[in-house]
Amino acid sequence: MTKINIYKTGRIILPVLFFLVILINLSIGTVKIPISQIFNPENEKIKFLIWNVRFPRILMSLIAGSALHLLETSTQTIMKNPLVDPYLIGTSSGAGFGAVLALYVAVSLNRTVSVNVFSFAFSLLASLLTIILAKRKRIIPITHLILSGVLISTIFSSATILLINLSRKTLTSAYVWLFGSLSGTTINDLTIPAISVIVLFFIALIKNRELDAIALGEEEAKILGVDVEKIKWFFYLAGSFVISVIVSKTGIIGFVGLIIPHAARILTGSKHKYSLIGSILLGGIFLSFSDTISRTIASPIEVPIGVVTSFIGAPLMFILLKKQK
Repeated sequence: MTKINIYKTGRIILPVLFFLVILINLSIGTVKIPISQIFNPENEKIKFLIWNVRFPRILMSLIAGSALHLLETSTQTIMKNPLVDPYLIGTSSGAGFGAVLALYVAVSLNRTVSVNVFSFAFSLLASLLTIILAKRKRIIPITHLILSGVLISTIFSSATILLINLSRKTLTSAYVWLFGSLSGTTINDLTIPAISVIVLFFIALIKNRELDAIALGEEEAKILGVDVEKIKWFFYLAGSFVISVIVSKTGIIGFVGLIIPHAARILTGSKHKYSLIGSILLGGIFLSFSDTISRTIASPIEVPIGVVTSFIGAPLMFILLKKQK
């Protein structure tokens, strides 16, 4: 089969799989529900389980997976590195610190605080600090951005460990947050993440030709009239905001962004107008299945979703590295 045929097949199969995954994951769980009953449940308990418990959680996994992989595709293009991660600029470590700080305040001061608000605020703060540190005049050198991201991540990660040690009571909750979980997701949790991802997706799609040009090289892109620094700034800032929103709802889901963009390019082609769509579809499928595994593999105990994605992602990354040498 030629590459063109593979691309056409992938562009047809992925949307079908995306919607099929929703049906399959709605039926899988501690209580197995036949797919035939999803739209015609036999009683109110089954109806509540499908549409109030499983459906919001599945939608969040699809949104989070789509967002992280959309950003991964654009980040890899901008940084000219197939191994970079959207968490690179310190967002995840900032979110983790914010969540643990909220838990620490709640335990120490016996006050109710919002973990989501703290997580969002500190994830955004970490991202902005990384960008400010990396900035040189009006330019953000990629090497400086990576080094700044490592620095900020180290600071916030150390602060997180300190807080956990200061209050052992936060250990279990912090553990769940730092490895990611979609447990307890409701429909109300979906609005802001969904809107932010949809807006970013359409803007990225509009900028697909600029991303194609940058993929050829920054100098070539500048010759073609692309404002490379402006594109970088946009994706750094917009990406930081979207990741902050997602992480504040789901916790830190590791190893979720490295594999899918490569698979999306293989299935849909390297042009960004196709690979961006492929990444959000395949990313949603991957994270949704990972979440289903996390809530069923050790039922009734729930395994953090970050553990599942790491066990799946690490071997796949090893295979990819060995294949591409």
